[in-house]
Amino acid sequence: MIWIGGLVLAVALYIVGPDNFIAATLALMNGLNDLVRNLAYSLGAQVFGVVRAAAIAIYVVFFILAALAIQQGRRGVWALIVVTGAFLFLVWRPEGEASAPAGRWIIALALAVVGALVMTQRLLARPRERHEIPPYPMGGPPR
Repeated sequence: MIWIGGLVLAVALYIVGPDNFIAATLALMNGLNDLVRNLAYSLGAQVFGVVRAAAIAIYVVFFILAALAIQQGRRGVWALIVVTGAFLFLVWRPEGEASAPAGRWIIALALAVVGALVMTQRLLARPRERHEIPPYPMGGPPR
């Protein structure tokens, strides 16, 4: 491996020229840096839209799962109230103002995912067995 690296370096030095090798290497590094920055900038704008869409979609999934859990008599009312309130607090802005920052949308997405997972777990769990309350206190019927 080291020998192959040395041969590649010798070829690069021959092509660029030993006097210009450092300048060419720095120019290559600057070009790669610009490429990575431009790629991150262009992906960042697209990722923001994806995060917002995913957060809203997963919140809708959470809402439906919570409604199903409530319908089946399982716990979910407070989760629905708390997650909805927190989600709206994180992402809602009055009309005409800029959208919430990306960090808030990411937190809202994480909140919706956790809520949906909890509701899924509640729906998949076996219902609790309710034991009948004995008609008399321990010790038997009154005498």
